Order: sequence, then structure tokens, then C-alpha cells
Amino acid sequence: MNRYSVDTDTRLDTFLAQKTSQSRSYIQEQIKKGRVSVNDCLVKKTSHRLKQMDSVTISFLEEPIISHLVPTPGNLDILYEDEFLLAVNKAAGVIVHPGAGQKENTLVHHLLHYLSTTQFSSLSNERPGIVHRLDQGTTGVLLVAKDEKTQNLLSSLFKNRNIKKVYQAVTWGCMNVSGTIDAPIGRDRKDRKKISSRTQKARPAITQWKSVTRFHHFTHVSLFPLTGRTHQLRVHLSENRFPIVGDPTYGRNKTKTSLVAEPITEWISQLDHTLLHAHSLTFTHPITQAELMITAPLPSDFLFFLKLLQEHDACPE
Repeated sequence: MNRYSVDTDTRLDTFLAQKTSQSRSYIQEQIKKGRVSVNDCLVKKTSHRLKQMDSVTISFLEEPIISHLVPTPGNLDILYEDEFLLAVNKAAGVIVHPGAGQKENTLVHHLLHYLSTTQFSSLSNERPGIVHRLDQGTTGVLLVAKDEKTQNLLSSLFKNRNIKKVYQAVTWGCMNVSGTIDAPIGRDRKDRKKISSRTQKARPAITQWKSVTRFHHFTHVSLFPLTGRTHQLRVHLSENRFPIVGDPTYGRNKTKTSLVAEPITEWISQLDHTLLHAHSLTFTHPITQAELMITAPLPSDFLFFLKLLQEHDACPE
């Protein structure tokens, strides 16, 4: 059993991660299992706000499962790199960091190999250098910090919404020219694996969008998320009846395929990922203060599908 005094206002899980040097996921698991007390009162809420002079007691009964990440060679499509950070163009299907579904051959394993001579290899968590999320099926720009200071600063930029994010997608349905979706979302009440507006703990979520090209049954759209909730773009579009093409979770309520040309439906039937692309990130470099805009070109399959739509689904004049 260990006891710690709190010297600043902070979240419980953040405080214990700093004091114990254990991973955030391990700390959160221990809190939920009732192994943490604040001022001698049991607390099971990971986001519990601590105040100065609080006393935190922990009695962790299990040793954490430590991932020994083995550096692994792999292809990295690097869009930008300096001594502090790099940006890679993530391909569809690439898993960013180890998880329950995959323990090896992730992007983090490849980064450990590529950055073996830098401070990156000393970052001591299961997601070293990773400061934001891209789903497995999403392609595009992913920022990676090379050292702890840069990682913390980049994380703060994302948290404070100081990084402008632009995505591109192809949706089912012909959308309007532009608009804003302001709909709080959270874990779905009935299906905990999904995110939706049907939730007991909704968090603010705002997405602006602008059509690039409108087809008869589809839309090529630019998306500008003003918040960074899990699955935000996919959920917002789906709940507004414009699910993203290829989305295995939120894309089932799509336009009747009988109305769509056969070459299009055949191509979609073989698609194995969501047509969502993290197109660009614009921000002030946290160390050099240089203004950066990092852009990832649209993947070849995304471009091919747009060509297919031009040929078989163009809107009548």
C-alpha cells in the first residue's frame, strides 16, 4: 500500500500515472477495481478531480502486463520529419499501436526500428510518440513525437484544439453544399462497442463539412472536425443519413444499392476499409514555432472510386 499527497489540481488517473510510472490503461483498470482511495474514501471514477492537499492511497494487487515491444522493419511513408517529430502517411488496415487484437507488427513496432538511434526508443509506454488517433481503416496524416517533451507539447495542441484537421471522405447520398453537425456523442446505451448520440454520457462534438463533388448517389466531401471524439466523423455522417462508403460499423443504413450502377456496387463489395482520409494537419511546431501544413495525397483506391463515380454516377446537368 502506498500513499501520495496531491500538490496540484488534476485527474486521478493522470496523477497516479505520473507517480507510479505505470501505463494509463493499467491505472484506470486498478481504479475501476476499487484499489484506490482519496482521503480514505473509495473512488472508482478514473476522471475524479483531485485537489491540492488530497491524500491518495493505492493498493494494487496485480503486476501490470508490460509490453516488450520489439523493433520491427516495415515500410513507412514519411511526409515530414525533423529532429523532434515526424508525420507518416498511414495506409488502410495498418494498426497504429498494440492492442487486444494485434500485439506485433504495428506502426509503433516499425517506428521503434526506424527511430532506434533517437530518444523515441526510451519513451516508456505502449503507445510511444503517438499523440492522436486514426482508426485501422482510416488513411492519411499521423503525427509522431520523437521525445517526451515534444509528445507532451503536441498532446496539448490537440487537447486545446490548436491543430486544424481536414479529412476527406466519400459518403452515400447527395449532401448539401456545406453545413455543420453539432451533436454530442458517447458510448451507445445498448452497444458499448459503438459510439452514438444515444448515450448516457454525451460529450460535445462538432463537425463542419463542405461538398467537393456531388454525385447522383454519393458525395465527395471535406470534413473539418472542431472536436476530436472517437469515431466522430463516422457517427455524425451516419446519423445524418450519409454514412461513409465502406464503413463496417456505421455504414449499413445506406442508399438502396439497386439504384446504383453495377460497376460501383461491385467495386464497393470488395472494399475492405472506410473511405475516410486524414488529408492535412496545420499547426505551429511546438519547438521551432514554424507554421506547418502537412498533407497526405489521396490513396489510389480513393481516386479510382471517384473516377468510377464520374463515369457511372455523375449528376445530370
